[in-house]
Amino acid sequence: MFVTDACAISVYNQIMLNNLPPIRNLRRWRELQAILFRYGFDFLTDIKEVRSIQQTLKTLNLPFSLPESRLHELSTPERVRRMLQDLGPTYVKLGQILSSRSDLLPESWVVELAKLQDSVPPFSFEIVENTIREELGSMEEIFLFLDPEPIAAASIGQVHYAILKDFSQVVVKVQRPNVEEKIQSDLEFVRDIAKLMHNSTDWGKKYGVVGIAEELIRTLMDELDYNIEATNADRLRRNMERFDEIHVPVVYWPYTTKRVLTMEAIDGFKINDIENIATLDLDRQKVSKIFIHSILHQAFINGFFHADPHPGNLMIEKKTNRLVYLDTGMMGSLLPEQRDQLGEVVQAIIRRDTETILRLALKLGVPFQPVNERKLRRDMDHMINQYLEAPLDRLEISRLLTEVLTMIFESGIRLPPVLGVSAKALLQAEDVARTLNPDIVVVEVMQDVSYQVYLNKINPGKLFWSTTGTIRDFQDLLRMLPRAVSTILADLQKGELKVGIEITDLKDIIGNILIIANRLIVGLVLIGMIIGSALAMGVSPRDTYPIVPIMGMIGFFISIVVAISMFLQVWSAIGKARRFRRLRQKNEELRRD
Repeated sequence: MFVTDACAISVYNQIMLNNLPPIRNLRRWRELQAILFRYGFDFLTDIKEVRSIQQTLKTLNLPFSLPESRLHELSTPERVRRMLQDLGPTYVKLGQILSSRSDLLPESWVVELAKLQDSVPPFSFEIVENTIREELGSMEEIFLFLDPEPIAAASIGQVHYAILKDFSQVVVKVQRPNVEEKIQSDLEFVRDIAKLMHNSTDWGKKYGVVGIAEELIRTLMDELDYNIEATNADRLRRNMERFDEIHVPVVYWPYTTKRVLTMEAIDGFKINDIENIATLDLDRQKVSKIFIHSILHQAFINGFFHADPHPGNLMIEKKTNRLVYLDTGMMGSLLPEQRDQLGEVVQAIIRRDTETILRLALKLGVPFQPVNERKLRRDMDHMINQYLEAPLDRLEISRLLTEVLTMIFESGIRLPPVLGVSAKALLQAEDVARTLNPDIVVVEVMQDVSYQVYLNKINPGKLFWSTTGTIRDFQDLLRMLPRAVSTILADLQKGELKVGIEITDLKDIIGNILIIANRLIVGLVLIGMIIGSALAMGVSPRDTYPIVPIMGMIGFFISIVVAISMFLQVWSAIGKARRFRRLRQKNEELRRD
């Protein structure tokens, strides 16, 4: 479905002549549509603008040839994953981020999207040197050694091992040239596609694809600024200071900019490299428990957590046996009330208290369709009991939390995106912990953290500052109260006190009153016309003008027609009211069920 530039200009001009919204980059749209078509998702672009392009291409008698494949035999999640890989690095990165939304996507989708890997060749060492010089200055004054061979290469940047002038061993992450401009260009298409899905599909409105797209875009744009990743690392390191067995690499701020990140190099093994970890003097059961404890501590106490704790972002340091968190580009942040409520949801799940879960869900989220509360509670109770009947060492509490959040969404309540991200992070962490120790009892660790959450709430320092804030607000109210009371009393004394009352649906109420009043007036006029016409009809032509009885007959006939019309309108209104009342009763019965 690729055409020449002349054809592109022709299509563009026709779009402009038809007063349709122009596509910013028609060549990229053609590539996108061809890929969507190849994977069987061309219906996503089946909207007015693209249909116009398709029709124009047909009028130009251009050949449409697509390679035959067996893609239709693949599952939908796998086709989406392969499609994102064909679309390029930006979409691969968005797919990786989307895999963290386990509250929106079924597990099969999350598992498939998690397979997305950056398959991008490294860029030349010359570009690396030029970028470092532009950002930091002379390389000779900074490094004793910088390895030309990259340790890893991804869609946004690549990493090199280096030694600083003070003999510190570091890793240097360098951003790809012009990557920000390329990604921003691609993200414009993501916004456009999200808007098209929202406008042309019911599920696009249901899932709020525009909001999801904006959330993904913000996350990806943050990863383009290495200063944010460095700040995240420092914050996470401070939060983890209470855990001697956990470490976050130190950032070398003098050699860190938006496009270059310099951090402490870690010599160790990936956490899922069980064969090499076995050579260390390491208590795997203890490490797995500490790891789960640290993740729960981040989410429920600090409110700032590593949002992608997969095995590639976790290491065991050789010398110290410490657990090391890597890659802090994707982090999650919960508001104080959100982390408290999420903790309450987890506790309610353990207690099998579906009423509390529903109450918190309605408090945390926003319903986007009528919610059958009784059915939701019944379904949650069934699922929770199925999970909690398992032995403690096999109970996957994070997976249960994820499924509860998914069920809440499917019932019609849209929760804040960060809750889904936190649930997915807990799920990843539990899987990693079971890799180290298959018999770990996550519920016990969760109960320990819950106890710490409770102690944190009654912490004297926290209570002091909370009370101080309340006292400050009360003082402000006391300062304002005398003046406000004086003003009200003065206005009342002068007879100038005005009270504004806002009645919901006041316009509709007034409209209904006016309709009733108009019908009463018309009814009175009709009665007068019928009586007058009857009297006129009864007058003898000899006693008055001959036209008077005729006018009486005409008036009587008109009155009867108007009366019948009014009767039919009133009868129709009564029928509509009855149907509406029956529908409302039916909805209430469904809600009670």
